[in-house]
Amino acid sequence: MRRLEPLAHSRKLVLRHGGHKQSHRHETVHLINLTRANEIGANCYLIEWDGLKLVLDAGLHPRLDGPAALPDTSLLPPGEIDAFFVSHAHLDHVGSLPVLMRNQPEAHVLMTEPTGLLADPLLHNAANVMHKRAEEGRDAVVRLFGHAEVSQSVKRWRSCPLERERALGDLRFQFFASGHILGAAGIRIEGGGSTLFYTGDVNFRDQTLSRKAAFPHDRVDALIVETTRGAAPAPPDFSRKAELSRLAEKIRAVFERKGAILMPAFALGKTQEAISAIHAMIRRDEIPECPVFIGGLSWRLTALHDGLADEYPRDLPKLRIIEHIGPRLLTGREIGSHRLIPGAIYLLSSGMMIERTLSNLLAQRMLAEERHAIFFIGYCDPASPAGRLRAAHADGTRVELDPRLGPQPIHCEVDHFELTAHALREDILEYILSVDPKHVVLVHGDPAALEWFRGEIVGRRPTMRVTIPAPGARVPL
Repeated sequence: MRRLEPLAHSRKLVLRHGGHKQSHRHETVHLINLTRANEIGANCYLIEWDGLKLVLDAGLHPRLDGPAALPDTSLLPPGEIDAFFVSHAHLDHVGSLPVLMRNQPEAHVLMTEPTGLLADPLLHNAANVMHKRAEEGRDAVVRLFGHAEVSQSVKRWRSCPLERERALGDLRFQFFASGHILGAAGIRIEGGGSTLFYTGDVNFRDQTLSRKAAFPHDRVDALIVETTRGAAPAPPDFSRKAELSRLAEKIRAVFERKGAILMPAFALGKTQEAISAIHAMIRRDEIPECPVFIGGLSWRLTALHDGLADEYPRDLPKLRIIEHIGPRLLTGREIGSHRLIPGAIYLLSSGMMIERTLSNLLAQRMLAEERHAIFFIGYCDPASPAGRLRAAHADGTRVELDPRLGPQPIHCEVDHFELTAHALREDILEYILSVDPKHVVLVHGDPAALEWFRGEIVGRRPTMRVTIPAPGARVPL
């Protein structure tokens, strides 16, 4: 495992331009929303802080191809970005980094070490997918970057230990564990008497492996916060333990009728959490021993998780998933001829069941048989094939998982379990109120989610300023 080079220990990073303004109170700080719509897409936010230009995340839209999948790069002045801060390695937060770095040759690129180690293979996999789509003639402009550019960009990434304060010019910054996936972090930036905190994706409850967020609770001037689950209230008396027990009961029922189970899951984070939870169910005799299949990218990312288990805070630090659980590998070449095994769990990406991914291809075959089941264990974008399947099942209608096949009837069992790696909206609201910022900026959510948070905050704290930044808007913080 090639380690990410640490950030130098100098007191202040050397900026590419000199003569920036000295630190003082009442600095001018603005945010420009570089996402192309208020949705869960290509997360990217430009912060202008008294002469410095900082970018928070550099995402790629999971459902779009080509330039439409990128943030609005026209709003990034070439050669003027001082630093990129990356919160975690999911592609909707890091997937456009090679493109955005292209015209910023001297910008610092800062993240935790696990984020860098995980983002490296994810970006190479994205390059593979784009290359394959281009070869198939699906989109002539889909190849946004290739392997060489990913490898060159990785050389410039620098790792920052959690909670260690660093300086950037006259600003200071720290990364704090966010509890979302391995290496995920919120970012605190302060200077001249002003403080900003960006949550990235956050979870305030322990998962099977990942521990809950360790965020600071002291007051900040501006809080930029994700709102993914804002439109989804927590079920009454919700607990992760109870939801896992319900999942175990459902798994037993499928196995008893000689069926197989598909769990669409992101290769990074959700796969490792789910396979560890399944292993715990087997050890507690809640479900029988069963084969668990994962894909090639999931295998590589799981091996990285195992290699970092001793070094970063997580539960079950001695568990090595590949060695101790022994998942089976199912590749794209094998999926077409693979015969479904009764009593097996297929933990395959993508979590949104995007067309031509392993989970989408296997689901097409499972829909026709009542004995099988498709269990969702995380967030589903309503516009994705996974979201369409959930909606069609609820309505008793057919579903189109791939335009080439047309609508298909749903005969298999479909269910959803609240095991998301995103915080419940109630937990995020509690954090906002406890930090009591002067200004809350709501991002990374669909319109209904954003509006729920705005309504709740205004109702509870009428004097707190709340902003949902429009794409391209320049908002004073």
